[in-house]
Amino acid sequence: MLGNFQKAIIGSIQIHHQGFFQRPELSRTIADPDKVIANLEQAGIVNYSRRLETFGLAASDTTTQGVMLIGMDPQRESLVTELEKRIGIGRFLQSEDDYSLVVGATTASNLQVKLGDEIIIIGYDRYGAMVAESFTLVGVITSGEMGLDSGMAITNLSTLQEMVDLPEQITTIVISAEEKRIPSLVDELNQSLHEASLEIMPWYTMFPVMKEWVTLHNGFLYLFIGVVLFIVLAGEMNTMLLSMLERTREFGVLMAIGTTRYQVASMLLVEAILIGVIGIALGIILGYSIILVTSIIGIDLSILLGSTSRFYVDPLIYPHLQLDNLGITVGTILLASVLAGIYPAWRASLLQPVEAIRNG
Repeated sequence: MLGNFQKAIIGSIQIHHQGFFQRPELSRTIADPDKVIANLEQAGIVNYSRRLETFGLAASDTTTQGVMLIGMDPQRESLVTELEKRIGIGRFLQSEDDYSLVVGATTASNLQVKLGDEIIIIGYDRYGAMVAESFTLVGVITSGEMGLDSGMAITNLSTLQEMVDLPEQITTIVISAEEKRIPSLVDELNQSLHEASLEIMPWYTMFPVMKEWVTLHNGFLYLFIGVVLFIVLAGEMNTMLLSMLERTREFGVLMAIGTTRYQVASMLLVEAILIGVIGIALGIILGYSIILVTSIIGIDLSILLGSTSRFYVDPLIYPHLQLDNLGITVGTILLASVLAGIYPAWRASLLQPVEAIRNG
């Protein structure tokens, strides 16, 4: 969900003029976009794209619909989003396109247009004067995602700049970055661009509801892992306790010949750790094998989930292994193994040699 949401159109981080996100007006363009881009490249950020965003009215021969009109740089857009892959009918914009348009499937249906049809876009230029231009429909987005299929019209950045009389001006810079790097990157950009009257907004600031969805999902995930670990703990503790009871006579003999209680307890703890290590090794081999296969063929959940694209969830899931999550899981399992061995080891250390030999 998180990956698809960012790759759809929003990106990881967006840079606007201060206040533009709340009130997107053409008067709030980025004052010196070249300087901002130079700062990005100096910070090692190469996955960025420029946009010009405004509102307009799309009109066909039969009806009209309000749209968010976005001018994009086709060459750089693929560095931050996968919008091109969501074109189901026709094609995405190309650099040489002049007054071409891409809309969502719902918008195309509402306007009753098809590829090659003319769509009139009515809007306002930088001075507030009404402008209208004719565009040719070259692509339709059929992703099923709410934010893309309805209320959006996309054209070339240069075309929209010419239409609204804002040559070389932009309202938005979109950046793509690794999730774990986003907070530090936002702090770094705030420091380097603090004098430019800009707002540097990560995706979770712009769309806090999506962050709540991810937080809720993680909460259920941790709850599920907790239940699994409890089952692991109970199962291993039961195995260790039965093993200790079955070897009561053996422990009695060991204590009778001089083995200390500490050594007996240590023996059971080491045994519990070995069980955990062997289980982890076999689990990693089996789990990695399953991930290796399903990462190629995918896991189709459409039968269980139905259509989930509107929630930015692809029903065909391709698993991948994250080493940081694997490390946390391995550490937790080892801890559970130690905890599972503590009680049986403590019980064994309390045995009296004579009674253990007699009752074993």
